[in-house]
Amino acid sequence: MPEDLKNKIKRAKELITTSRHASIATVNEDGSPHNSPVRFIYDPKLEYIYWGSHPESMHSKNIVRTGQVFVALFDRIERGGVYMKGDNAHELSGKELEEALKIHNTFRIKEGSEPLELAYYEDDGPQRMWGAKITNFWVNYAERGNDGHLIKDGRIEITAKDLLNFR
Repeated sequence: MPEDLKNKIKRAKELITTSRHASIATVNEDGSPHNSPVRFIYDPKLEYIYWGSHPESMHSKNIVRTGQVFVALFDRIERGGVYMKGDNAHELSGKELEEALKIHNTFRIKEGSEPLELAYYEDDGPQRMWGAKITNFWVNYAERGNDGHLIKDGRIEITAKDLLNFR
């Protein structure tokens, strides 16, 4: 693995473990893009992402219609970020909701917040918990000319295993 890619994977892992918010992109009914900031929650195996949202928000409506999301964690210090594609995005219920809430509350407690009750995401609660299966990860790369100016910007696909096993 090229040293530059190792550094990008290292930084991607840092972004995943330290980012509190992500940008979640969906597609509106007319085909136009829609992007929203959401609280970023992930499972320890990097198989699923979770977020809370009102069911009437535009991105929630788009998710119900398409089941697709694209998530970006931007690096505000260095160039780049980590990107994730999610399939089967949907509102969680039953055991899925219970498991996601355990994960969410682990994040909350670690950050000094009180855990949420299941009722927050059910029935008359103000929000719903959503989740998606992560199918792809990418890190970005940039080609620069001899003068240091950007020539090309792109993405390199990496795996959850790359991220989890990076030391």
